[in-house]
Amino acid sequence: MIGMLGISMGAAPAGPHVHITGANGFIGRAVANRLRAEGCEVSGSDLRASGDEDVAALDLRERAAVIRHIAALAPDIVIHAGAISGAMLAADDPALMFDVNVTGTLNLAEAMRLAGVPRLVFLSSNAVYAPAPTRAPVPESAPLGAADAYGASKLAAEAVLRSYAESQGIATIALRVSSVFGPGRVTPYLVSQTLEAIRAGEPLTVTDERSNMRQFVHVDDVVEAVWRAVEADLPGFTPINITGGTYLSEEAIVRLLAGEPPRVPITVIGERGREDDGHVGPLDIARARELLGYEPAVDIAAALGEMAGPIVAGSSPA
Repeated sequence: MIGMLGISMGAAPAGPHVHITGANGFIGRAVANRLRAEGCEVSGSDLRASGDEDVAALDLRERAAVIRHIAALAPDIVIHAGAISGAMLAADDPALMFDVNVTGTLNLAEAMRLAGVPRLVFLSSNAVYAPAPTRAPVPESAPLGAADAYGASKLAAEAVLRSYAESQGIATIALRVSSVFGPGRVTPYLVSQTLEAIRAGEPLTVTDERSNMRQFVHVDDVVEAVWRAVEADLPGFTPINITGGTYLSEEAIVRLLAGEPPRVPITVIGERGREDDGHVGPLDIARARELLGYEPAVDIAAALGEMAGPIVAGSSPA
């Protein structure tokens, strides 16, 4: 039986009650499946309810509703994955980006304070880092200063959560995640756009090796990092970089997807392409190794090849 607030009624799980915002999303769904497999009690919320996945409807911008929701659930931990998750999704409406990502985070933190929920795992982004002229490794102590509304909204959300950690005692782990890929992602990004072009037989244009770098992480590795953060129980506010361990050019990624020989013509230009997550050097994950025992396990090149494979058979790539 499913309760009105999205809690499964039945035998009590052995693990903690974890509530996931953005539970219908790419990362939220995968995290929920992992937590259930680990024996956690899982509840979720998103803009739209999903009875099959035990997700209740909740708009994080509605403070009173968020306060009621968290008070009724009284979870042990919240995983905050509910957000506009990418610069491209509201590029023409930065006010909406800040309303959802910052005001929504503030409302959630306040609801947790009032309900006495002690711990939060926040899905942040490496977009919080300031653009760097060099490509030196980027530790969590690197200068912050987002280059777009998305990164600025994540940075502002981190500031909110840091203040609640320090003044209200809500222990927060902020996972600064690089670009996430894998089957099931529906928002447009380099991998899906390239695969769609290949499937349609369209030629590709990419920037050269020196112009645009990307650092991807597979959704399975992100799920592992989130689970380890749930287990870690670190005090205060702790930002932690999470990435897949590779730092590839846009050209290299497109060529991995297109195969050898390429299935469609590829034109390489020398102009600077989209900044994306190449505005900084490779993320340093020493802290993730030390505090979470995290190590990326998915081979990026192999995973990209697997995603491109169905194109040969004429099916949808992702």
